[in-house]
Amino acid sequence: MNAGRFVRVETQLEIDRPPRQVFAYVTTPALWHTWHPATVEVRNVPNRPLVAGETMLEVIAVIGRREEALWTVHACSAPQFWEIATDTRSGAAHIVYRITPTALGCRFHRILGFRSRQWPWRSLDSTLTRWILVRQSARALRNLKRVMEASTAEA
Repeated sequence: MNAGRFVRVETQLEIDRPPRQVFAYVTTPALWHTWHPATVEVRNVPNRPLVAGETMLEVIAVIGRREEALWTVHACSAPQFWEIATDTRSGAAHIVYRITPTALGCRFHRILGFRSRQWPWRSLDSTLTRWILVRQSARALRNLKRVMEASTAEA
């Protein structure tokens, strides 16, 4: 994939949980629906973190479009780095998770690169689509923080 042609959305925040716990949670696609608003469901996946070479099928709903995306884990270095990519009939996407320790827990940094294949979506990638995905990604991270820190309070 030529990342230079991808539109990029970066989001990050601090989570009051150890890096290993956050990494295990975010790299378990069966849990994505609990924090990411675009995930309708994930199929054909074990309920555990995935490692390099494994795949999962995600049903995604974004901007009125519903898509099935077969993601492949390209790199996994627990608990600090995870990289996945998909290539569908509508477009391609690449996601990187970076987790670094902090005094309070960890910093979760998510980088999404995407590009649409079809008109008119391709012409909207760097404007409207990016605008929507920036907001959706920020909401996803706020949801993740809430879910992870609520389970800390219960523990």
